[in-house]
Amino acid sequence: MNAIPIYDAKNRLPYFIHEAETSGPVLISRHNQNVAILISVSEYESLVKKANENSFIERARKFRERNKAFFTNEEIDSIFESAKDKSLNGTSHENEVFSGVMEN
Repeated sequence: MNAIPIYDAKNRLPYFIHEAETSGPVLISRHNQNVAILISVSEYESLVKKANENSFIERARKFRERNKAFFTNEEIDSIFESAKDKSLNGTSHENEVFSGVMEN
């Protein structure tokens, strides 16, 4: 991975964008501390796709699909009930996170 100081990235951004597209991520540092990584759109999309495929919600959906012949929806809901974060106490965030997991 290329490592460059931030002032160099600022002065030669088009060059480093091309580097990220063709050679891979470019590490950017400030005062000898790594602060950012410049990556291509295709690399970013690949990372997002991989993260979504491994998300809890996606794994829960796959579990429901694989096990629908063995468990009722109520039994599966019961399994996921224990995974809910009770500290959120029914907040909209909790409802959003589990939206679609607890339903068909």
